[in-house]
Amino acid sequence: WEQQFERLGVYLDRLGMTESANSLSVIHVAGTKGKGSTCAFVEHMLRECGGTRTGLYTSPHLVDIRERFRINGQPVSKTVFVRNFWWLHNRLTETGCESELGMPAYFRFLTLLGFRIFAEERVDAVVLEVGLGGRLDATNILKAPMVCGVTSLGMDHVEVLGDTLAKIAREKAGIFKAGIPAFTAPQLEEAMESLQKRADEVGTPLELVPPLSSYQGGGGGSGGGSGGSGGGGGSGGGS
Repeated sequence: WEQQFERLGVYLDRLGMTESANSLSVIHVAGTKGKGSTCAFVEHMLRECGGTRTGLYTSPHLVDIRERFRINGQPVSKTVFVRNFWWLHNRLTETGCESELGMPAYFRFLTLLGFRIFAEERVDAVVLEVGLGGRLDATNILKAPMVCGVTSLGMDHVEVLGDTLAKIAREKAGIFKAGIPAFTAPQLEEAMESLQKRADEVGTPLELVPPLSSYQGGGGGSGGGSGGSGGGGGSGGGS
């Protein structure tokens, strides 16, 4: 996994995409439960309330692979998808990536494709959902998102992420970057401690977001504590 993740940087460099990908204004979201829903909510608010031209990258898709790449809430057109797909495929061959490193695996290829599409379509902001974990996920190759978020955490993909909630939380917190604001939903104590420890290590401010129930009925509510939380169904994906 470490080696495959590191290769993503090589792919970006050879494709000439490092600058364009890292110039995207990204909201990066990891978690176990509710990360797909959170991404959809954030994208909708940016588009409807802020007038922002948005890109949304989520997984998996239900019917059409283009569902993973949305511009202003709509899947990209077949023309945009096919043009950028073959550009990426051909460039990976022409630059020696395929012969020397091998083609990126499915999710990694689609993540590179997403970076290409969003840059070419000149979106104002990209809401980027982590596929699996965080630290070694393909989406984490970007160096400086605008903000990071972690939704409710639980036991998932233990064969890859670890067999305790603390280990899983640390992998999810791998998306934290120095000086980049990070937010988390309320977590069980074990997970919260792991997230905070990682935030302190990298030098990122971590803020606890009040649960949705605190806003119901007009109540404002404020963060605090690290109680457990529920969550909607997350969306799957590989890295």
